[in-house]
Amino acid sequence: MELFETIRERRSYRGFSSREVEEAKIDMILEAANMAPSPANSQPWEFIVISGKAAREQIFSLSNTALENGIVEVHGFSYIRPVPRSDGIGEESRSSPGYSLDFLRSVPVIIAVVGLPQTGIRQIMRERVQDGYKYACAAAIQNMLLAAQAQGLGSLWYTFFDGNLVSRYLHIEDTKHLVALVCIGYPGDHKPTAPGKIPLARKVRRFD
Repeated sequence: MELFETIRERRSYRGFSSREVEEAKIDMILEAANMAPSPANSQPWEFIVISGKAAREQIFSLSNTALENGIVEVHGFSYIRPVPRSDGIGEESRSSPGYSLDFLRSVPVIIAVVGLPQTGIRQIMRERVQDGYKYACAAAIQNMLLAAQAQGLGSLWYTFFDGNLVSRYLHIEDTKHLVALVCIGYPGDHKPTAPGKIPLARKVRRFD
């Protein structure tokens, strides 16, 4: 698939078929991720490939718990959504994304993208570029999404989870940061519609 066609056709899937994903295609996706740019070529990422049914069921369960408790990760940043209390006095913390998480149980492969905050950053620079690993992981994730699309697969950049809970389950060290879960599988019957985009002319300013 030609590059710009791949970019145009990529969608966020929340419905996958039961067809297994070939190991060679997963390897290609991981290779694409590892080729992403990063500050000072620090390559501050690791990947955990999750394909077992029991593991996917557990991530589904943990994600539902996170939504019920109102603590989720959104592109690496935790947030708690305040909503009015049932008694009308004050607010309580809760979150609801408005869609089912059942796709976590059916998606064949989930790849955890783990950021390494201190990799390759000198102590004197850490305060100024402490988020650099997040930007690098974002570039790696984009490569993964495009590599999946180019191979006829659907994907989803998924962040509605409690990072602490999932990190403990996946045995991720406290010095590392679970940035996102990338869901990968063959698309189901429904193809997502193209998201609306603000006209490019409103997003570009030229400076000579």
